[in-house]
Amino acid sequence: MRVLAGIVLAAALSACGMEQSAQTQAPAVDMAEVASGGAAPPMEPAAAPVSRAAGEAEEAAPQDASATPGAPQGPESPAPVSYLAYAYSLGLELPSDRVIGVMDSHAAACRQAGPRLCQLIGAERSGDPEAYIRGSVTLRGEPAWLQTFMATVASDTQNAGGQIKSQSTSTEDLTRAIIDTEATLRAKRALRDRLQRLLESRPGRLADLLEVERELARVQAEIDSTESNLAAMRTRVSMSMLTIGYESSARSIRSDTFEPLGRALAGFLGAIVQGVAAIIMLIAILIPWAVLAAGIAWVLLWVRRRRGGRLLPRRGKAEEHPPAANS
Repeated sequence: MRVLAGIVLAAALSACGMEQSAQTQAPAVDMAEVASGGAAPPMEPAAAPVSRAAGEAEEAAPQDASATPGAPQGPESPAPVSYLAYAYSLGLELPSDRVIGVMDSHAAACRQAGPRLCQLIGAERSGDPEAYIRGSVTLRGEPAWLQTFMATVASDTQNAGGQIKSQSTSTEDLTRAIIDTEATLRAKRALRDRLQRLLESRPGRLADLLEVERELARVQAEIDSTESNLAAMRTRVSMSMLTIGYESSARSIRSDTFEPLGRALAGFLGAIVQGVAAIIMLIAILIPWAVLAAGIAWVLLWVRRRRGGRLLPRRGKAEEHPPAANS
């Protein structure tokens, strides 16, 4: 009986052990099915350490990549390794009567996009729409929007019967300037925080407190200036510059074709008028002298008539025959 009881107890214990083993393995199978989307084979005991080591390597990889020399550190400059400012230039040749319309449509498209996508920097034009006209539009736009806008400019030029005469792209690398400015800004902010803590935690003489406040104001002013420079450089990187030049195409006969002839005729008539005016001025200058000369001549003639045709009086006989000397 004792032997039979022992056999029954051993069988019960073995059955309980099999149930516990099945319960412990079931969650692992379910997790594998959830992760892979289907049934997965049972994992071997050595697989867990390997997976753990791979996970640690994957976690360490981003830290090593972020610690690459030259990459911007800190929460203020997380992403790019290089900062490039792009500038584009387009030169368009259009019929003179279409230049103003195409130019105004491009400026209106920039204003309609809004300052977040496009900022109109300036626009100017000069000339005669019936002869020769030229102009330019300068704007700053978000890179993706700017590429679409440049394609629109090309299609507008073609539809207006013109062509793109010149196209250029220039790039300025602002990586070093931005990284150096960010480092300088972090150092100045740390100095400002130390000065603020010193001003709050160490009360002393009034002169010392005033000196700390002056230094704090100077550092804050430098921080504001540095932040402005940094914002300007980041704006140049985030928004590219585009300059569009407009020029009317040459025509065989224009409104100013005969303009040189008109200028020559006007100059001819002007020369004649100026010559006549010079003669009149000369006559006006000479008239008083002519009157004076006529008066002097009349006086001399009158004196000559009075003296028998001589201007000077005759000498007397005594003067003509002086007395002889006494012998």
